[in-house]
Amino acid sequence: MNAQRSAARWTICIALAARPSWRRAALVSATMTALAVPAFAAQTDITISTSPALATPRINGARVIGSIPGSPLLYTISATGQAPLKFEAEGLPTGLAIDAASGTISGTTPAAGSYPIGVTVSNGSGSASATLTLTAGSTLALTPPMGWNSYDSFIAAVTEKDVLAAAQAMKTSLQPYGWNTVVIDYLWYDPEQTIDANGRWLPSKSKYPSATGSDGFKSIAAQVHTLGLGFGIHLMRGIPRKSVTANSPLVNSTYTASQAGNTGDTCSWDSHMYGVRADTAAGQAWYDSIYSQYADWGIDFVKVDDMMNPYGTGSPLHSSEVTAVHTSIGKTGRSIVLSLSPGPTQTRDVAVLNANANMWRQVNDFWDTNGLSTIGNEFDAAYSWSTTSGITPGHWPDADMLPLGTIGNRACAFSHNEQVMVMSLWAIMPSPLIFGGMPTKLSNDSWTLALLTNEEVLAVNQDALSARGKRVVQQGTTEVWAKDLSGGRKAVALFNRGTQDATVSVTFSQLGVTGTPPVRDLWHRQDATGMTSGISVNVPHEAALMYTVGGDSGGAGGAGGSTGTGTGGMAGSNDGGAGRGGAAGSGGAPGTDGGLGGTTATGGGPGSGGVTASGGRTGSGTGGSTAGGGASGSGGTTAQVSGGASAGAGAMSSGGSSATTSGRVGSTAAATGGAEGGRSGTAATGQSGCSCSLGSRGSSSPWWLLVFAVATLAVRPRRRR
Repeated sequence: MNAQRSAARWTICIALAARPSWRRAALVSATMTALAVPAFAAQTDITISTSPALATPRINGARVIGSIPGSPLLYTISATGQAPLKFEAEGLPTGLAIDAASGTISGTTPAAGSYPIGVTVSNGSGSASATLTLTAGSTLALTPPMGWNSYDSFIAAVTEKDVLAAAQAMKTSLQPYGWNTVVIDYLWYDPEQTIDANGRWLPSKSKYPSATGSDGFKSIAAQVHTLGLGFGIHLMRGIPRKSVTANSPLVNSTYTASQAGNTGDTCSWDSHMYGVRADTAAGQAWYDSIYSQYADWGIDFVKVDDMMNPYGTGSPLHSSEVTAVHTSIGKTGRSIVLSLSPGPTQTRDVAVLNANANMWRQVNDFWDTNGLSTIGNEFDAAYSWSTTSGITPGHWPDADMLPLGTIGNRACAFSHNEQVMVMSLWAIMPSPLIFGGMPTKLSNDSWTLALLTNEEVLAVNQDALSARGKRVVQQGTTEVWAKDLSGGRKAVALFNRGTQDATVSVTFSQLGVTGTPPVRDLWHRQDATGMTSGISVNVPHEAALMYTVGGDSGGAGGAGGSTGTGTGGMAGSNDGGAGRGGAAGSGGAPGTDGGLGGTTATGGGPGSGGVTASGGRTGSGTGGSTAGGGASGSGGTTAQVSGGASAGAGAMSSGGSSATTSGRVGSTAAATGGAEGGRSGTAATGQSGCSCSLGSRGSSSPWWLLVFAVATLAVRPRRRR
């Protein structure tokens, strides 16, 4: 459609420069082309709720965690609320204790078994309670891992100072919502490339000055752990080439590096390593030696690169090395999460992956710009893995890092619509959530912070049932995914991958739901109304909307919006903490978290949010030469706020013609065209206002072409004699 408009405009320009005999014909052609395009081909910019957390405590994050019996345990309860917060726990197994000020549970994992722990978070505004289940056993990552990785923003240049600053920013901005691991990525041993006496890499002293001798990352890990966060590192598959050349002896072994290494097995894009003969005792001894070292350093997460070779032939998975690494990690007695990259991994290798790794990449590198994989590749891979059997809780296809926010020294190249699509797909799959932007920039980036800290969207990803999302509807460029949740609820994501807004629908029957269940809009943190037989909504182009179906709202914050006075959230089961709601709205009534072990939430305080919708200015413009006051401006396109003031005249100015809309309330909306397209939206009563813009992009009406053509044809051209 945009191409048609462009063609029409160029035709008019050519016509104006052409001979008069051709001009009229060209203008008629351009006008017909313009009128063949729908008057308002909508391209809406999406909104999400940016309401701050309430003063009343709310418990977020995973409600089930896994740890190996006898291993060190470090887990910090994720909670929001006005500081200071007080954390309490009942039913802690012997050997574990909780820090009342930070909420960090630490100690030694008990014997194999399931341990329900009642946790309570309180402050002067109220309290919230939940049941956290500790599963002591061989399975880790019972919900998808969440954290930050340095690669997207620093590549190989991240320093100790950068890492600790990122960790501190994570503790402040992201950990209250479940983000809990900090990972140093590529080439942490570069440029010195120092190996110890047993051929193992040591961290670069120039980048990590605290890494002294064999202690390596021990100091940094301890500092990250003090913040209640986990610490991880990146590794290349194999053994350093310089270790093989030096024929270094392997620690606690009679083998040497040359016996473990395979000089005929190299990585096509990194020259530091040889592959390992993992099916030999020497190869296993090598991996045992490095993972015992990493466990001593306090490592909680390892990302092993080059485990899948997307550029080779045959099976790209280095299965024997995957198995050897898993075996070595098990020998350490430490709970270390294993992540494999790059991708795309093959679904035919699911048995090896599920038996050995906690997460594995489903695509090659995914970026917001110049990536090796696209969002289309992500959808294809997500569907392939969603239809693959043999994946059990604790094992997750990984859609790659989230290139959002400030990435190094640049802003994310994805539009807001595309960013919401990415987060929605990662949430519904569910994929591990590894942020690649700069945590230190989040305090001044309300959009990205809201994107990463929507506790209702994150709860879908972290749901204790650990179910996998499934595609239930696909039609053209739209599709609907659904995911079973604890408490008998469903999560639903509606995607519009097209370049124009589209209506996306799914019936309750298609979701396997009976009756008329309550529906909750997650990105806007408000209850949806009028959905009696299913969900049918207008989804902005290249974007997504997410809902939960069934259960109760769980004490969500009060309704309100920009000017309305809110009412309290309804009492409900499942995640009953006070939600974020409308301006001046009363907080949520106490809710019972029946789905997660009888959690109760104290009624939420006044609901925050509900930002006033700012009105557009009256469109102004200079009248045309023959038109008194000029043509009337085009009105605002459908947006998620009611209202729309009329705009003043002005030749081809775009004032806001009266436009009424329905949908989200309390959002600032911009009308199309003109001087800030007049819209002074007055929000009706609703929930969870948003300060993000919602308007139209590229949705100008072609009617101006008709007006222009008529005016031009009415003027008799003067000729030179």
